[in-house]
Amino acid sequence: MLNTVAGGGSFVSLPPLLASTTAIGVGAVTAQATNTVALWPGQLTSLIAYRQLLRQYGWSLVPISIASAAGGEIGGWLLLHTGNRLFRQLLPWLLLFAAVMFVLSFPLGRRLQALHGGRRHRTALVLGMIVVSVYVGYFGAGGGFLAMALFGFCGVHDIHEMNALKVLTAAVSIGIPTFTFILVRRVEWRFCLPMALLAALGGYLGAHYSRRVDQRVMRWTVALIGFLTAAYFFAQNLLQHP
Repeated sequence: MLNTVAGGGSFVSLPPLLASTTAIGVGAVTAQATNTVALWPGQLTSLIAYRQLLRQYGWSLVPISIASAAGGEIGGWLLLHTGNRLFRQLLPWLLLFAAVMFVLSFPLGRRLQALHGGRRHRTALVLGMIVVSVYVGYFGAGGGFLAMALFGFCGVHDIHEMNALKVLTAAVSIGIPTFTFILVRRVEWRFCLPMALLAALGGYLGAHYSRRVDQRVMRWTVALIGFLTAAYFFAQNLLQHP
């Protein structure tokens, strides 16, 4: 539901998943791959809920979808070639970056709207989406915030349109590496299956009820969760490697 309404669902799902996989001797990269696969059904059900809004774009969605797929696959490949220890060291920095981007994305979007006066920059949107999707395929958390900032920079400013495009690009950029993670057997299914079922339910409910949620309260709640999660993993890394 968080991923659909505001973003930042991995702030909630990844820490307990990492704790669970570590307890059974599974590495951090596999935990991140499992988290990606588990959250993908939530993007699909959100996509179904937004289908009417997206239908009006027709074939114009193809270039941004291809860009999302290419970037997502590159990000997934990079994750699989990152060692568990290095990923653990990068994790708090990635979380902190995601939380900061979340705080900055909305005021930045309003400023960009004033500067661009409603003009859209489609080439910049496609190229920028490749870069954003590399991050989404690699880590995911905060990727929605980066996408929203990109949309604002490229002239997309209606919040419901931005949410619909965010869900579409996330479904593609997460979906492509999902299949890669499954094929190379880097998914811990005992955790993934129940997470995926609940993520699918949450994704649909989040899209259905998103207009009733106080966006300002939700944004600051997610930001706080992000900063606390980053602080937790910074502290954990210090305790393990003083």
